[in-house]
Amino acid sequence: MKKLIINAAHIEKRVAVLEDDMFIDMEIIRPSEKVQVGDIFYGFIQKIDRKMDAAFVDLGNQNKGFIHLKDIPETFEKNQGAKIPVQIVREGSATKLPLLSAVLEFPGDLLIYLHGKEYVSISKRIADKEPLKKIMELLLDENEAVIIRSNAENSSNEQLEIALNQAREKYQLLIKDAATRKKPGLLLSAASGVFTSAKQFIQRYSPTEIMTDDFEFAKTLEVHFPNREIVLKKSSDLFADIGIKSQIERLSRPVVHLPNGSSLFIEKTEAMWVIDVNSSRFKGTAAKEKTVESVNIKAVPEIFRQIRLRNMSGMIIVDFIGGMSEAGHEELYEAIERQSREEYTTTQIAALSQSGLLQLTRRKKQQSFLEFTTIPCPVCYGTGHVASKDTLTFQLERELAGIMQGEPNSIQIITTEDVLDAFLDLNTFNHAPIDWEVADERIPFYQIARVEN
Repeated sequence: MKKLIINAAHIEKRVAVLEDDMFIDMEIIRPSEKVQVGDIFYGFIQKIDRKMDAAFVDLGNQNKGFIHLKDIPETFEKNQGAKIPVQIVREGSATKLPLLSAVLEFPGDLLIYLHGKEYVSISKRIADKEPLKKIMELLLDENEAVIIRSNAENSSNEQLEIALNQAREKYQLLIKDAATRKKPGLLLSAASGVFTSAKQFIQRYSPTEIMTDDFEFAKTLEVHFPNREIVLKKSSDLFADIGIKSQIERLSRPVVHLPNGSSLFIEKTEAMWVIDVNSSRFKGTAAKEKTVESVNIKAVPEIFRQIRLRNMSGMIIVDFIGGMSEAGHEELYEAIERQSREEYTTTQIAALSQSGLLQLTRRKKQQSFLEFTTIPCPVCYGTGHVASKDTLTFQLERELAGIMQGEPNSIQIITTEDVLDAFLDLNTFNHAPIDWEVADERIPFYQIARVEN
């Protein structure tokens, strides 16, 4: 049984999905002036890098983007100064510009329409794909492509044609708007708002119950989804009341404990995500080989749940426990394949080695939960490590050696008690004119505040 929980009563909106009371998916919607995935801009090509076969695009308002030339259809010019409509396909980061494409996508309930390519793709959830493929191939024109959603499985030819024509109309209106522009800028915002997000989750999960904390929003849902059970629950913090808040807070932590006693350790690096599977407190009664296989296979659903909730993307490396039999290796691969087929974001298995090292790739559109909700620690700069008291003690000794050459009359040093104790244990500079001040801080540090000669 699935429930959709919508916190719509505050400025930040949140949508979460529960399956048998387990938290399985979430989206956070915040007001933002930043470029977002799906936004369409009228862009001016500023510079072309032939070595990278790519271009840098001015989006207006000091926003810039990066586009591969292969993602610009032949119908558009590919030279410096060219003016083209482009869409954000991946958000930028501190070190990367947003990734763009001139193959524009227009999502709908039944299909996603693309202009600039020619193909028909059908949801992997639809078993019999050929009839739908034949219908769409007859309806599509040159430079048109579609991705058929799972909702279209039982749609009539007429419904599909209407959906296609509506998307075409959006594209044509956008191109007409672009033709009137003289400067780069936003053509169409993808800022969906909470209603669009809720609608997508309803289509994706078909929840039996929808709960919200906002009266007006509940009325809107009742109008658009008359066959769904809408529950209004007045609350100052809906997610806290139903137990989701604590689960969201745990998404920033590296360790995930599984019910059987095993655990996952999740780490984000600059290049990839790494997930380590550990047996931890798991105690199997069978042979070691069977125990290892049991831990690995039972970890698979939680691994994919964490990938979804934390919005991991790019390369994901999973280090399963080694020592499986050939049959256990095959069973693990089948479990991974089943879970990957259930994902709505494109997730591909690149490799699974005999030693249990799995490589996944997951399409990136938005920032991960960690990037979206946190900033790097200003003390450790995101490394997770700070200098130890011993490191600081020896560093202070070297610094004082240089200061003492000037024969100062007074030195004031502010430091934590652990660094002070470690320094006094060195039994050096005993006669130096040092005035110590102890700071009540958890993180070891020292600061030479004043030197008087």
